[in-house]
Amino acid sequence: MTFLYHRFRHLLVPVLLTILALTLSQLYQANLNIWAEIIAALPYWLLMITTLIALQFNRSRIAFLSLLFIAYYALYQNNLFALSLDMFSDKPIVIAGSLVISLFAMVKDRGVLSSHGILRILSITLCLSLGFLWFWALNHYEQQISTLLTTSLKPQYQLLIPMMMCSFLVSFNAIRHTNLVNSAIFISLAIWIMHYYQPQWLPLSYLLSILAVVYLITILVDSYFLAYRDELTSLPSRRALFNLSLSLGRKYSVAMLDIDHFKKFNDTYGHDVGDQVLKLVASKLLNISGGGRVFRYGGEEFTIIFPRKDTHFVLPHLDAVRQTIQDYNIVLRDEKRKTQTKAKRKAHSSTKKYKTVKVTISIGTAERLTGQSFTQTLKKADEALYKAKKKGRNQVCH
Repeated sequence: MTFLYHRFRHLLVPVLLTILALTLSQLYQANLNIWAEIIAALPYWLLMITTLIALQFNRSRIAFLSLLFIAYYALYQNNLFALSLDMFSDKPIVIAGSLVISLFAMVKDRGVLSSHGILRILSITLCLSLGFLWFWALNHYEQQISTLLTTSLKPQYQLLIPMMMCSFLVSFNAIRHTNLVNSAIFISLAIWIMHYYQPQWLPLSYLLSILAVVYLITILVDSYFLAYRDELTSLPSRRALFNLSLSLGRKYSVAMLDIDHFKKFNDTYGHDVGDQVLKLVASKLLNISGGGRVFRYGGEEFTIIFPRKDTHFVLPHLDAVRQTIQDYNIVLRDEKRKTQTKAKRKAHSSTKKYKTVKVTISIGTAERLTGQSFTQTLKKADEALYKAKKKGRNQVCH
């Protein structure tokens, strides 16, 4: 259960919070009616602010979606869709919107004022055109399509088929690549579909205001992780370490860790393998017992903070994680296997024995003494680390 939570928390938490916000808005809608005029204008302000912040933090997908929702809301409020969609009802715009949201689920964030921005605009235009083209083809070539499918395509399936395809693509992407932006795009499609199928449940102004808040929180939290998380190992960075130091009490222990002979390992096996070793060591350190909090200090160095613990307490926990890393066999696989099919990789694995290597870590730890600052305690742990290396590495010193 813990693994599933950590794997999908970036999807589950935003979705559950959005459901809560929607439910509360529906329950207290009558009480909010006194603010009807303000709420009606709220999506414009919130989505425009979201667009500006998204552009500032290079979240172009959220910026584009915010602008598109502003345009849709303006047209919806002025009943301009009713003038142009008499022939098809509102189904083409629903499909077109679903295709646009699916598009942004599948692409990456790129610069807006670049060739990528022009390509996005062309892709959006194509998606909008396909929404109308789908129903135009069904109306003009109904007989040919029925002959091809050997049955007539019922009206409900004309909408359901493309909607299910879009839902599958967005859901699959949100599950496969769990991050806050993909979760926000998943929520966008869910709210878009809800608006079509249950328009009486909540006014569009409420839905878009909640969606704008989801976007804003996504950008801010995502940017926080970008600033305070190490991209390679996903551990908190040195900045997060010194930020935590401000909230530590009078009693704590600090451990400095270093991968032994890492430069030589990099020179022998290459930086790609070195990166894999760093990620492996980080994953093992995350399992440390004793309440330790792990940070990547820089390069091949890591730091563990034990709040409210002394050196005597932390030594066995540090030695246990050192032993775990020492005992782990790292399999060096051929880089070409990434481009091979699954069948080829399986056949290759059965006939070839891959080389395995081991790495070890040295650890120095220190307990904060009365009158010492965090920087002084960290320096003491670093001196203990140097002592561990001088004594032969692969050991814990204090």
